[in-house]
Amino acid sequence: MITRRPDGDAARVVLRFLAALLVGAAGGASFHAVGAPLPWVLGSMAATAVASIAHWPIAAGAATRRPMAAVIGVVLGSSFHPGLWSLARDWWLPLALLPVFLLTAGLLCVAWFRHVAKFDPATAYFAGMPGGIAEMVLMGGERGADERTIGLIHGARIFLVVFALPFVIRHVRTPAAAVALPVTAADAWPSLALLLWGGGSVIAGLVIGRALRLPAWHLMGPLAVSAALHASGVTDFRVPAWLLAAAQVGLGATIGCRFAGLELRAFLRILLLAAGSTLILLALTFAFAAGIARATGLDPALLALAYSPGGLAEMSMVALSLLLEPGVVIVHHLARVVLVLVAAPLLFRTKEETRS
Repeated sequence: MITRRPDGDAARVVLRFLAALLVGAAGGASFHAVGAPLPWVLGSMAATAVASIAHWPIAAGAATRRPMAAVIGVVLGSSFHPGLWSLARDWWLPLALLPVFLLTAGLLCVAWFRHVAKFDPATAYFAGMPGGIAEMVLMGGERGADERTIGLIHGARIFLVVFALPFVIRHVRTPAAAVALPVTAADAWPSLALLLWGGGSVIAGLVIGRALRLPAWHLMGPLAVSAALHASGVTDFRVPAWLLAAAQVGLGATIGCRFAGLELRAFLRILLLAAGSTLILLALTFAFAAGIARATGLDPALLALAYSPGGLAEMSMVALSLLLEPGVVIVHHLARVVLVLVAAPLLFRTKEETRS
């Protein structure tokens, strides 16, 4: 009997990840050249998705995502500033209406997957919940749902939202009061302050995030530590633009590589089903954003990103690239994640008890 050598498997994973980064970097450079918004994420995501469907030997899993997620967490945390808290009183209404939005979105998307896609009840439920991929796959699997389908649907939803929303918002509105990017010049090298504060944020954040079992702890831990340091005024370190671009390429590659192993026909079916739910979610997003903006005078573009059905890291990066306030988006998406994590299993249990 011949067994695989673990070191050979590890080397294969690393080589496939490096290949994914090269493909993603080429896609990012192409999008950057034509002036696309969020080019290093969108270009990397598009290129690696095409390469994955074409069965190129590329791969980017959860383990390879973590270093990029930690860097992005530090960057997003550095967008916090002492003046951000003065904005908090203006955002009570969007936060108060967020549960209404999530309940409406969940009901409509679950109905879509149950009656149009013909998924079984558990798979339809967790595919339709506007939560994170890992959490919805885990919860669905524990209740007999099809884990792969849930993961692909949520991956396709994030792919579609991240790809479409920057173009829509950039062409619909130009922000009147832009925030500064929390990065240094493209050719800058890491400063001593960055090595000390940034490196410390990563290390402390990973330890704290894992100890507290935070969702997406490799992102949320460094983000929380960096945000606390910047919001309190302790430090104001900035990440080099090239390091942020590299992390964005890695983030885009992990999204694109989720479709590895799918045949084109299966990919198109998943994409079409996800597109239906994404249209429902985006219609609700813009409706809520427009209504709340009319009632409060808040920026509708920022509200759309705060309510958007993409991932926390991805939507915050979109806000950052469009020079909007990422801190507001982060707070709303954190609230969304917590609400869905708490409510989704409770509502599912209630629904099952009612059916029986």
